[in-house]
Amino acid sequence: MFNKISPQDKVDFAKNLAVMLKSGIPINEALESIGEQTGSKYFSKVINKLKNEIEKGTSLSQAFSDEEQVFGKVFTSLIRAGEASGSLEENLSFLADWLESNNDLREQVNTATLYPKIILVATILLGGSLTVLILPRLIPLFRSLKVELPLPTKIMMAFSLFIQQYWLFVLIFLVGMVITFNLLNRIKPIKRWFHLIYLRMPFFGKLMIDYQLALMCQLFFVLSKSGLSINSLLDVTGEAATNIHYQDSIKAIQGRVDKGTTLSEGMTHYPKLYPRNLISIIAIGEKSGTIDNSFLYLKDYYSKEVSNRTKKIPIIIEPALLIVIGIAIGFVAVSIILPIYELTQGLR
Repeated sequence: MFNKISPQDKVDFAKNLAVMLKSGIPINEALESIGEQTGSKYFSKVINKLKNEIEKGTSLSQAFSDEEQVFGKVFTSLIRAGEASGSLEENLSFLADWLESNNDLREQVNTATLYPKIILVATILLGGSLTVLILPRLIPLFRSLKVELPLPTKIMMAFSLFIQQYWLFVLIFLVGMVITFNLLNRIKPIKRWFHLIYLRMPFFGKLMIDYQLALMCQLFFVLSKSGLSINSLLDVTGEAATNIHYQDSIKAIQGRVDKGTTLSEGMTHYPKLYPRNLISIIAIGEKSGTIDNSFLYLKDYYSKEVSNRTKKIPIIIEPALLIVIGIAIGFVAVSIILPIYELTQGLR
């Protein structure tokens, strides 16, 4: 099912539901009120469905589990734990904080990469316009010149004619490439290979690792406060991780923990995914019984690391983009100007 609910909708839902339940409003009335106020028609239908199920006698955790594809495993697990422990309002507040933190991390990365994306798209549009709209008008002139056309002009003319004649095939090919990439990304071995490349990329690989660790530590912190067992905590966190190598490592660590190994010891088997300082801090928290504080420190540390690295993205990408743009625009300009220059030289 296509998820039409924005992350902010989920944050607002969790916050409003927590406040209403703390105020003593019955769950069905709270859901009805929130369903009426939400701006998304789809989300309103989902909330009304939850309300109807609860009024039929279905437990809150079961009603949310039936909509897990909409809310996600983290959401439904915290609801289940809160209902079982009698701390539903508290867990909803924890959930809202985690969703907001996760949303902020994602927004930081998206905002940092927005400027380079705009510049790249603008460059492609400008180069395409020159090639498709301006150069074809000059081709008859170039062909009529009694001078040997320079190589850049020949390349641009050939490219322009190719686009004019086969633009539909080019468009189909590009769309096909995007679809093929998305389909390949669903095949686990290929997806695993792609995700490994993401982690090994210069600068961006470290950003990806910091993002995964920030995401996991935020979730560990929230879930450990919610009363979930370490096994359930790892199960939920494994589902929330966005990189398949982290998902696989958490599942393997969960298996080791089931056999009596500590979380920190389980992480030592994946030194490329979990830095030594992170493992040491978790180990200290496990020994002293203050693992909540360890996760609190780590989530703040890695969130700051992500923030600092995203601020550096434009500084790193901008020079490379300027070089690429300069080469592309310069090549097009030279292709147009050189034949005209050679013609004027010939007239002299």
